[in-house]
Amino acid sequence: MSVTETELKKQVGAGSFKNVYFFYGEESYLTSNYANLVSSKALGNNTLTEFNMHKLDGQTCSVVEIIEAAEALPVMADRKCVLVRDFDVAKLNKEDFNQLIELIKNMPECCVLVFWTDTVEVDVKRNDKWRAFTKAVDKAGAVLYFSRKKDDEIIRILESGASRRGCKLTLSNAKLMLRHSGNDMHLLMGELDKLCALADGGEITREMIEGCGTVNLEASVFELSKALLKGSYERAYDILGTLFAKREEPIVILAVLSSAYADLYRAKVALASGVRAETLADDFDYRRKEFRLKNAARDCARIPISVLRQSLEVLAEADRRIKSSGIDNRVVLEQTAARLIILLRQGERQGVNA
Repeated sequence: MSVTETELKKQVGAGSFKNVYFFYGEESYLTSNYANLVSSKALGNNTLTEFNMHKLDGQTCSVVEIIEAAEALPVMADRKCVLVRDFDVAKLNKEDFNQLIELIKNMPECCVLVFWTDTVEVDVKRNDKWRAFTKAVDKAGAVLYFSRKKDDEIIRILESGASRRGCKLTLSNAKLMLRHSGNDMHLLMGELDKLCALADGGEITREMIEGCGTVNLEASVFELSKALLKGSYERAYDILGTLFAKREEPIVILAVLSSAYADLYRAKVALASGVRAETLADDFDYRRKEFRLKNAARDCARIPISVLRQSLEVLAEADRRIKSSGIDNRVVLEQTAARLIILLRQGERQGVNA
């Protein structure tokens, strides 16, 4: 059956396990985290855990290997666990696929089989094999799709994660981590481990985050785009200054900024046509990045379509100037930021539907 993250936590906490699980979605950190949580809790503190834990690489293992691992008896224990990472069901031939489905329907009671994805794309809507596989697991065990976490959820995870590591992280500093490193959970939790080691049981301070934290380029340019949309020259130039100080390539900064404005324009056109922005995910390859469209739909509400079109033209012109002229690239980006803000202010005077 399909379960929520909260329901899964309760089941694991109560020691109630299904025989087969499938974890997939936008947030690969969570698919990995829960696959390991289920497997470790299912085996408990048995001294022979290493003999009863089988981890298979789905990119190289076969269906036969999965079946053999699942059907082998546990060693001096009530239960064994098999973890299969990134097994691409869509690539299976008919015979192998049918064998896999048969295993799922008739799982040995002494085994917990966990499929989880890290990099493999799962298309349940358009791929018959993925759809049939998910239905089979859903009927025999549990399926959980992990969508991208919202910023406030990530902040709570950071705060509680710091507390579990014996450190303190305030709300404002958790927000600072998010602004600095972006919303990739793998990167953020790595940053949290590093900062907790530095804090050594104390408080993670702003100075630690700014001095030792990894600043993600995409996150910084996203902050730049937000400053531009708010018409804040000071904040925009401050971010640009930081990016130049870190020797980020101007052409890369411009490419990420252009991508953010393209998101805004696509979302605006979708909304103007009476459809949700997320419906564009397949048409423009936003799979596993649908959150970008959701954010863009929120941010473009008060911006006229004409302003977004002109903004894309300004960004395209900046790209040509950086690639072909001898003008200082910093000057080009600063001029571009100013022109984008001016366009926005003119658009606000014209009205949203201009």
